Amino acid sequence: MDRGRSAEVGRDHRSTRPAATVGVVDIGSNTARCVVFETSRSDAVRAIFETKDSPRLGLGLLPDGHLAEAAVARGVATARRFAQVLRALGVPRTLAVATSAVRDAVNGPEFVREVERATGLRLRVISGAEEAHYAYLGVASAWPLENDIVFDLGGGSMQLAEVRAGTLRNSVSLPLGVLRLSQRFLEHDPPKKREWEELREHVRSTLDSVVRAFGGRSYRLFGIGGTVRSLARAAIDLREWPIGRVHGYPLYDHDIEALHELLAEMPAQKRRSVPGIGNDRADVVLAGIAVLEEVLRAVRAERIIVSGTGIREGVALEAIGARLPATAEELADRSVAAAAESFAFPLEHGRAVATTALALFDVLAPRFGGGESERLALRVAAGMHDAGTAVDLWNHARHSAYLIQNYPIWGLDQREVLLAAMAAWLHEGDEPPSEWKRDYLPIVRAEELAAARHLGAILEVAELLAPARPRFSQSSGARSLGVAFSSSADTSLPPRWAEKVRRPMERVFGLEVRFRDA
Repeated sequence: MDRGRSAEVGRDHRSTRPAATVGVVDIGSNTARCVVFETSRSDAVRAIFETKDSPRLGLGLLPDGHLAEAAVARGVATARRFAQVLRALGVPRTLAVATSAVRDAVNGPEFVREVERATGLRLRVISGAEEAHYAYLGVASAWPLENDIVFDLGGGSMQLAEVRAGTLRNSVSLPLGVLRLSQRFLEHDPPKKREWEELREHVRSTLDSVVRAFGGRSYRLFGIGGTVRSLARAAIDLREWPIGRVHGYPLYDHDIEALHELLAEMPAQKRRSVPGIGNDRADVVLAGIAVLEEVLRAVRAERIIVSGTGIREGVALEAIGARLPATAEELADRSVAAAAESFAFPLEHGRAVATTALALFDVLAPRFGGGESERLALRVAAGMHDAGTAVDLWNHARHSAYLIQNYPIWGLDQREVLLAAMAAWLHEGDEPPSEWKRDYLPIVRAEELAAARHLGAILEVAELLAPARPRFSQSSGARSLGVAFSSSADTSLPPRWAEKVRRPMERVFGLEVRFRDA
């Protein structure tokens, strides 16, 4: 993935806006969710509480277009529970939205009034274009978007957002939600072959005209929505993928094909027991598989990048005025700054070490084939190399690695996050644990382990030399690394620093270090 570099490491994106919490209630056609976000001064949001329910507002829609009375009752009961939770948590501000089912229903306005009367929540019914916009914002907060399609597969509709040069250019809302399609086409459980073929043909004909209108080019695909995440979780279990988080999981066409073969002949009762599917998706997941297969075909892509951020993040980000889109470096820096707010580790020290580490990386990268992906991983590892001190000073490198892997670090894919975590682990001079070869396959192979050793050695040296603001040089083909210091720099370096610099450079890079004073 090509990425441009930002001029400064950790350039301060913070505003004077104080950190706070904001609640988002999202009532969809199949599922409703209530999320509380912690907002940071660096234009980032992080979910700190979530609860969900399945009121299925779109189930049993009456022939005249009204929401069924039972569905309305379930929806109001869900909203009432969410409101009680938000009050108990003391959330000062809540934004509530409703999507396809309420938007399309004749009695949608009545449902909105009933929710406000029963709970005090002011439910805003958003249009399909607004839904696509929030999906775009949510994905853009975690990924450096280029020329991409973001699709949000819900219960009543699917939104497609076309992104060009990082900016939302076109969007459309299509009646291809999994609950809607399941009710219309899949009468039997499991479905008959005829029902499946009719469903696929309907989805295909609907998508083809839209993709042609977008220009018919090849795009990267970013997928969000409960059904997409459920299928990703099922694929992770099926493939024994080493990372359990769905964010960043590459859901390939062969994953979806394998899930199709596994689930298509099962009745819904049996599908419920499949890891990742559960009760909420068992009767609609087959329609989801059909949609995903046709989206991949229409866009001529081989995989869907699953994003854990979406509409709810988009609503929260708009509320705080976050600046999007952003480069991978900007997103990574915002994540590191937000982590520093959460865990109170020294951010400015991390930024100073990152500046030195990246300068050294630029000199040494040709020796081990380091590219922009490795540079980005090093940027995060340097910024958070001391994050683990929030847990334990004496084993902080390992705790820093854990936090990098488990705190939401945006702008990086799963491989880059692992590289950053491994580099942070190794910055104290340790050797890679033998279990990494087993535990992280297939994401981490021999070449990634070698890259992690190089990045860890760079970080080890950078932490030692950062106070002296060194300059690095190496002649073409030279077997030595030149290190010079500015006469205006603070050169209060730790004892035996020269030996501590030479050791990793010789051990990992096979280089002699030559120092030059100002």
